[in-house]
Amino acid sequence: MVIIVIKIAQLQLDIMMPEMDGWETCKEIRNHWDTPIIMLTARDSKEDIVKGLKGGADDYISKPFDEEELVARIEAVLRRQKNNHGVIQFNGLSLDQDAFQLQFKGININLTPKEFGLITLFLTNQNIVFTREHLITSIWGYEVSTEDRTIDSHIRNLREKLRKAGFPAEKYLQTVWGVGYKWNSHE
Repeated sequence: MVIIVIKIAQLQLDIMMPEMDGWETCKEIRNHWDTPIIMLTARDSKEDIVKGLKGGADDYISKPFDEEELVARIEAVLRRQKNNHGVIQFNGLSLDQDAFQLQFKGININLTPKEFGLITLFLTNQNIVFTREHLITSIWGYEVSTEDRTIDSHIRNLREKLRKAGFPAEKYLQTVWGVGYKWNSHE
């Protein structure tokens, strides 16, 4: 089985992996990310197709397959993703990138552009640790010279705004001591 995970990378999985099979891996990916998943596998029974789609895959293609059909299916999944693009949901948070708006349970949380950039980066890359240097490069750009403590200040302000709205910020926006910060989606 090959699971094509668009946006993260191509990930090849075998159904018979030792610790977690391909079905469970697909479910785990879906539990944490909203990235499109296409299963490409030799298993073509109706039960396998239903299991794959119910397990979180956006599409399921059996081998042998036609390359043009595969490309068309990838394009279709990307079109659907684009139509939903811009809004990220997480435990009551709703981040609308197009409208530059963050809400918690329908209540607006006003953010500065840098705070919005940080929360967007964290929510689109959950469970990944970012160093302060990476955050500076990603949010401020390469040409900016700023202090590491500037990041700490922006993170502190972001946490405070999330807390005031009722969101448990410390549970998710975590400090990784000596390294940087991450958005921990595991409960």
